Amino acid sequence: MSISQVLNNAYSGLVASSRRAEAVSDNVANAMTEGFGRRSVELSSYVLGRSGGGVRVEGIVRATDIRATADRRRAEAFESGAAMMKEALARLTDVLGEPGAAGALSTRADAFGTALSALRDTPESTTLQGSLLEAARGYAGALNAAAAETRALREEADSAIATDVKTVNTNLARIEDLNREILVRNAARDDTAGLEDERQRLIDQVNEIIPLRVARRDGDQVALYSVGGATLLDGRSFELGFQRTATITADMTLAAGGLSGLTLNGRDMEIGQGSGLLEGGRLAAAFALRDVTLPEVGGRLDALAADLISRFEDPAVDPSLAAGDPGLFTDAGNALDPLDTIGLSGRIEVNAAVDPSRGGSLWRLRDGINATAQGLLGDDTLLRAMDAAFTARLPAPAATGVSGSLSAASLASEVSSLLFGEAAAQDATASYAAGQAGALREHELALTGVDTDQEMQDLLLVQTAYAANARVITAVDEMLRQLLEI
Repeated sequence: MSISQVLNNAYSGLVASSRRAEAVSDNVANAMTEGFGRRSVELSSYVLGRSGGGVRVEGIVRATDIRATADRRRAEAFESGAAMMKEALARLTDVLGEPGAAGALSTRADAFGTALSALRDTPESTTLQGSLLEAARGYAGALNAAAAETRALREEADSAIATDVKTVNTNLARIEDLNREILVRNAARDDTAGLEDERQRLIDQVNEIIPLRVARRDGDQVALYSVGGATLLDGRSFELGFQRTATITADMTLAAGGLSGLTLNGRDMEIGQGSGLLEGGRLAAAFALRDVTLPEVGGRLDALAADLISRFEDPAVDPSLAAGDPGLFTDAGNALDPLDTIGLSGRIEVNAAVDPSRGGSLWRLRDGINATAQGLLGDDTLLRAMDAAFTARLPAPAATGVSGSLSAASLASEVSSLLFGEAAAQDATASYAAGQAGALREHELALTGVDTDQEMQDLLLVQTAYAANARVITAVDEMLRQLLEI
């Protein structure tokens, strides 16, 4: 081996050691950076004729594990959707209040029943008449608050859809650009690890919204498909379409055309029903909340309000009422229309005839909604009839999701308990999803992340290799110097 070959070998070793040291430095510096893949230097031997020509740096390799990443993404998509459902149901239960807690819907129903019973036993008491009015207002107000929260959550879900659609479109376009940049750099044998980190980060963001399958193409290109089979990017990116609805009323539905659906490159996509091509992530959860879960909750509340109104507007209960007259509880001042109950829980209110602040009189609670003059102060006939109507065990409306025959207060408690049960189940699902996603993130990090202890060990090896190559160059220098001195 000639001296020049020795020098070339040593020099190539120094270059390789330098690149390896640089990779170790990048790894340690980015050990806590989300989405960073561990770098390693790919080396190969360089041969000139039949002699070794040193070592050649082929490039920087980014650590990947396709299976671990796919498992982690699937779990994170599930986690994202479950967390959205959990948060929405938790907010609803906070407004409804846990049965038995102060201010809860069921507690308001019980308080109204208690106030009605107290006035029944002392019909002449104006104090108890005022207490009954306040209890009635409290119960109607609790239904109004739950309906308002349901509507607010639907509007927030619609807004979240618009935000996620924009994020998906932006990220898909950026991933398309990164594919091109990576292809160009690969052709020039440049480092693409940083671009791959950024591409993975963008893919992870899309994956939380729509669960993805990633297909590898030549030149380190990727194609993206939903788990359900819809193409999102393959050579070129596809585009989602959606129009936000700022104000959503209870009667607005996707089926009736009041709300925007989702399109993919202009094609209508079913989502949120559990059987579409884009199910499984946060976007599907938002559609499910807006179009399925929250309308069902609103329907239960409306059925509960309809049951309450109907119990007190029967002329058999209050003889002062004619057929079609509103009773103690009204639909925004009107009698109940069985064919128009959508949104009723947001419109239910106490009849103005018994409310002094609205021109009514408290004594009508005792003498009748449409009574023109006060009756006997001790007459408890109407109050007993009202109490019997409130406590009567009637078949639960099907829309409440409750079965059996129940009193008005029991029906309120059962409707609340049903929602609390669903919220608890969703909380358990979200906790499981979070635990699974966390475990799979740790597993992926163990395979592709940075172990600083290992990096320090690698750095010692790099230092040793660098010193050995430097020693070869020093030895050649000393030998040449001695030859020149002869």
